[in-house]
Amino acid sequence: MSARLLEQVRQSERGEKPQHLLFMTEAQLKKLVNEAVSLHRALTTYSERLKTLKADLIREAQRHKEDFTITDNGGSRWTATGTDGCIARVNFPAPALLSHIDTQDETFDKILALAGESLDDLFESRHYLRPIADFRDEVAAALPRRAAAQLIEVCQVECSPRVSFETAETKTKER
Repeated sequence: MSARLLEQVRQSERGEKPQHLLFMTEAQLKKLVNEAVSLHRALTTYSERLKTLKADLIREAQRHKEDFTITDNGGSRWTATGTDGCIARVNFPAPALLSHIDTQDETFDKILALAGESLDDLFESRHYLRPIADFRDEVAAALPRRAAAQLIEVCQVECSPRVSFETAETKTKER
């Protein structure tokens, strides 16, 4: 503990108001601010570069659709390996169902027509429609194939691809 900090603690214990609650010298504070700002700038630069690299990986993945792996939820994934064993995965999620369809929504009438008499079985109705759990399976079971495909399409929203990485363990030199 620094002498200044000890003196402040003693003053506090005696009920005296410390003169200054300065735990760093002015030079230390300036150095801390400089380091924080420098780190912030570097992170901003790296973040922008990472966005660019991820966009490049997504574009490259889209050129290799024949190498996609289908995921459990109907999406797909493309994987690329770096020179040191690290991995980049580009995930293309399946379209997500709309969380709700407002009665004023332009697709509402189309949904009513496509779902027909199955509407109450396929949607929770409040002042809007909400697809039920297992919506896609239930629609496929309730409607003819074409109507089912159309209804599911109307009730989906596209999801953006995501990129994730796995880093290989780095090899450290023996000392």
